[in-house]
Amino acid sequence: MSLPVREAFIAALTRRAERHQGAAREVLEAKLAALAGKGTAGEPSLPAPASPQAARGALGQLADGLAARHVDSEQLTDEVGAAAAPRELATLRQFRATWSRLSAEQRVRQTMAQVPAQAGPLNSHHLLHRALATMQEVSPAYLQRFVTHVEALLWIERQQSSISLAAGRLDKPRKGSKR
Repeated sequence: MSLPVREAFIAALTRRAERHQGAAREVLEAKLAALAGKGTAGEPSLPAPASPQAARGALGQLADGLAARHVDSEQLTDEVGAAAAPRELATLRQFRATWSRLSAEQRVRQTMAQVPAQAGPLNSHHLLHRALATMQEVSPAYLQRFVTHVEALLWIERQQSSISLAAGRLDKPRKGSKR
């Protein structure tokens, strides 16, 4: 193993051994002892790291710092109360909820307008409308979230199709031009 990989492996094994007890810990400590005593050619023998923190790289230290800030902010919120944490305005939250509900209702009305008058029971538009109507009756909040996800997917599809159309135009030679 290369030196950084070996160090990371030993650090991970150390962390795992610290979480276990009994026979499992003994097995892991035996593996650690074997790794610490055995160095490959050209590599010095490495003792097991004293703490998992010593073996962490820059990314691990950043993650630890972010986690510590998160814990600190939760403690501050618990001590001072919910007013200390930044919150969304109640009016904005109500507006978002109303807009989402109206958007979902509008989509259901649009699906109803697309259902053919003599649609059979297995017509895809008819089935879609029935599913949306049932969803609206059973769980309007779920319907709102579902419609939001579907709209996002439709937007992504439109963006990809416009990109592929633009790429197709670039590939086609213009009339009268020579290649």
